[in-house]
Amino acid sequence: MIIYGKQFPKGTFVAQSNAPYTVTRNLLIQQIDDLSVKLATQIEEMGFLALPVPSTDPYEYWDAERRHGRGILSLKHAAELAGVGSIGKNTLLINEKYGNRLWLGGVITSMELEPDPMTEKFCLPNCHICIDACPQEALNEVTIEQRRCREICFTCTEGGGWIIACNRCRVECPFAGL
Repeated sequence: MIIYGKQFPKGTFVAQSNAPYTVTRNLLIQQIDDLSVKLATQIEEMGFLALPVPSTDPYEYWDAERRHGRGILSLKHAAELAGVGSIGKNTLLINEKYGNRLWLGGVITSMELEPDPMTEKFCLPNCHICIDACPQEALNEVTIEQRRCREICFTCTEGGGWIIACNRCRVECPFAGL
């Protein structure tokens, strides 16, 4: 598997409004998914099979009661195994250079690839900043209770659009890269 990420600009984490973060996230999703399709096409032109992995929905599995979605595979777990970073207590991938400011994408391929070494764990054992920052108490150091998170994370604006209203687990993390 080939796994990669594109970074959020630091300014989207310090803006007074979450609108820049929301727009940037949406654009990164489109850029990553476009890149995945282009890369898969190039790999197949070289004679190998390639499958672009969606960077977000549509979900392969959706549990409506838990409001928990999963794609065809976990890009953050694949990225951790590929040496891109390590998964933090906020359940986000933490990269040495970009902190948790990466949106991930990937391509599964039949092409033989040399693996990169796994990355050290970045979260400090006694750090609970992201956990304490979560207004929904959705984090438990291992996973996220998506139902609780989603109750306030995605919301509609008065103008009828939607916005990511909470990203405190990402912003408050010492590895936000700010």
